[in-house]
Amino acid sequence: MLEFWYSDQCSRQLKLMVCIATCVIVYLCSTVQQLSPMLTGISVGIGMGIHVLRALSLKIAADNPYKKGFAILVFIMPLMAIITLLSVLPTQHKLMLAIQAIGFAAIGLFILSTFPKRRFD
Repeated sequence: MLEFWYSDQCSRQLKLMVCIATCVIVYLCSTVQQLSPMLTGISVGIGMGIHVLRALSLKIAADNPYKKGFAILVFIMPLMAIITLLSVLPTQHKLMLAIQAIGFAAIGLFILSTFPKRRFD
């Protein structure tokens, strides 16, 4: 999924539509119960961390013996962070809070992944 997001096939318009849809979903879920500011920040940080880990994995040479292990680490670390975050959510309206946490993680990824391609004319 990330490969498509970072590819040239995913246009700026498509990325904008996905960002807007994510924000709308997060907003609708927040009308039921809001995610705490601390958990929101952690979620955004996880999303940003996903981008940073991917950027670091691209810098490793293809013939490096640690490339495959680092690729596994890049997949497992954010997944474990999200699972840990979801496990500490309050039990009341847990589904709505989980959707918000995942949405904020996605927004953190969107922010950093679109920044290098912005044109400041």
